[in-house]
Amino acid sequence: MARKRKNKVSKRRLTFFGPVCLFIIGYFVFNLVYYVHRILVLETSKTDLEQQLVLLQDKEKSLTSDIQKLKDPEYIARFARENYMYSKDGEYIIKIDDDGDSLEVSDKSFDYGYLIVICFVCLFILIIYIIKKNRKKLNR
Repeated sequence: MARKRKNKVSKRRLTFFGPVCLFIIGYFVFNLVYYVHRILVLETSKTDLEQQLVLLQDKEKSLTSDIQKLKDPEYIARFARENYMYSKDGEYIIKIDDDGDSLEVSDKSFDYGYLIVICFVCLFILIIYIIKKNRKKLNR
């Protein structure tokens, strides 16, 4: 009789503490997964921001060098002549277009989608041809 009582008590404990333990374990596993995911997202964000920082530092260096160059009056005059078609007294400006002389490089990349579709159509036609040829052999 004492054994039955112990079994009932142990079953009650198991029915009460089992779900509680499962809930606690689930809570910790959920938090673990959540924070690992959060850390990974922050690390990728950190690397992106570091790359952006490097780019901005390079841009800052070029802008500071441009500022130093623009303090020189000779550089300003040459810059204006090159970019805004200004000339000194007695100079003539001749603009040469490079469009006709150089080869045009196309940025269009080959579309492999059409090639794949054509290959599948050819394969389909070949399969139909083979099936019809085998049927003719079987009918003889």
